[in-house]
Amino acid sequence: MPEADATRNLELILLLRGLRPDYKTIADFRRDNRGAFKAVFRAFVVLCRKLDLFGRELLAVDGTRLKAVNNPGRNFSRAKLARYIAAADERFEGYLAELDAIDRGEDGHGPSRSEALAAKIARVREQRQVQAAMLEQLNASGESQISLTAPDARAMVTGQKTTVGYNAQVAVDAKHKLIVEQHVTSAATDMGLLASTAGAAVAGMGYYKGEDIEACEASGITPYFARPERGSAVANGRLPKERFAYAAEANACRCPGGQLLDTRYRSVTNGHVSI
Repeated sequence: MPEADATRNLELILLLRGLRPDYKTIADFRRDNRGAFKAVFRAFVVLCRKLDLFGRELLAVDGTRLKAVNNPGRNFSRAKLARYIAAADERFEGYLAELDAIDRGEDGHGPSRSEALAAKIARVREQRQVQAAMLEQLNASGESQISLTAPDARAMVTGQKTTVGYNAQVAVDAKHKLIVEQHVTSAATDMGLLASTAGAAVAGMGYYKGEDIEACEASGITPYFARPERGSAVANGRLPKERFAYAAEANACRCPGGQLLDTRYRSVTNGHVSI
């Protein structure tokens, strides 16, 4: 519940009886009552079942990315930590080389420069120790990332950028568009989460994975997927070939706009060009 909804969402305004909590109050309430949220949601689902509000035939399942308060600079992967450690070693070696030059009298800065370099070496050594400890922790835990502010948050691709956050999974019953299942994960993609989220489902493109389909069928679930659109043409903003229909009577293709695309080509025979 964002802070702004307390001033614009009529249902929420009535529920809160005019109260307008700020973001800190909302965050504290969510933290202090985390254990009760799941019980309340389950009680709501049970009530909806008793009132026959669920069709129990068709569900729509999808995931959304929720941004965490964890700054990307406080999220680390193995590769990121390895780069930082390598950079620290390189700086360390550079500082030592400068000290050696000062000791040989090849540097004109004198003792003041030596003291500054010693302070820099101490900082680099301390940072490297912290980074090495985090890398060791990652290797021991088997996790792919570590976040310092929000431990459960993970780096995820949203649109054209990467943010640190969570993957919220929601299943909605088609009869009255009511939420029947929800949970928040640290998975970077939706793949592998379908069977644990829904019964008979219509799912988003992100679930299009063999293991998802197999898990659903093994549980008696009939999954329906929107086939993902892949390829360089789609990535560059052009339409995929599935959007074009062949018109047999004209021996041509019809575009999504309904226009006929004539089949034209050039051929060269004995130096003559025909169209």
